[in-house]
Amino acid sequence: MTLTVLSLFDGISCGRLALDRLGIKCKYYASEVDKYALQVSKEQWPDTIHLGDVRNVRYVRHTKQLVCDTGVYDVGDIDLLIGGSPCQGFSQCGQHTNFEHSESQLIYEFERIRNECRPRYLLLENVSMKAEARELISGMMSGTPNVKLYDLNSDKWVCQHRRRLYWTNIPFDPNDIHTTHPLYLKELIGDEYEGVCMLKHSSVWKNEERYKIVPDRRMACTITKSTYFKNHAWMKDGKRTNYTIEHLERLQTLPVGYTVPAGSKTQRAFCVGNGWTVAVIEDIFSGMICNGRVRGTNQAQKGISN
Repeated sequence: MTLTVLSLFDGISCGRLALDRLGIKCKYYASEVDKYALQVSKEQWPDTIHLGDVRNVRYVRHTKQLVCDTGVYDVGDIDLLIGGSPCQGFSQCGQHTNFEHSESQLIYEFERIRNECRPRYLLLENVSMKAEARELISGMMSGTPNVKLYDLNSDKWVCQHRRRLYWTNIPFDPNDIHTTHPLYLKELIGDEYEGVCMLKHSSVWKNEERYKIVPDRRMACTITKSTYFKNHAWMKDGKRTNYTIEHLERLQTLPVGYTVPAGSKTQRAFCVGNGWTVAVIEDIFSGMICNGRVRGTNQAQKGISN
């Protein structure tokens, strides 16, 4: 059996990459509107079926069809619903407008589609946020049985501080971590690494005082869509040095060169910063596998004998 996956706010298809690394076969339907993210997804996963704007995606339960901008698809039951809705209103670095922010309101589209398709498994990702917003989202997700909230930091999987919230009903032990990625920046960059250059968030600092140097810091600051030009860098020979795009990809546990189809360095950095740390998603998705098979299906994991 092939899993039927519906990915909302799909970005550069980090969820698809995580499934592939686990050897899980899937029919992958994706909703995304960003031009550059779509260029990456279409190049890396040409068999993905793209649905257009999430606001126009409908799952018709009695016919088991997806109706969307690009057509009508006979999809059957949705085995896995995933998505990382826009976070601008929830972000600790933002204005804390929560659900009043127009893009953050798109989380209601995830909730609507979750209610329409009633997936076997779901995964919703977002930034760390105020307790009231967290509780409201948890209430939405409670419509799917056994959903739990996990507050995870990517620094357990790779040398990047990236705290994110994950709502899922996939059986998952956050203490059982599997990673082959570097946990120390010196390991990722090399012996020339001297420390992290961190921005002091204040308009009163003079330009030469805006950056704080943290020698031999183990991990990078959170990779964001503005990382390439703004507040994250490392020190080499006592000088501030930007991460390369290849560094950023590795800090998100992407294959080096994965975002090349996006084009410019600016757009590649944007795509990486908006994406998921794939190794975290991989560990969460691994909870769907039991004895070499995907739970609730007859699909054997690729590479595992029956």
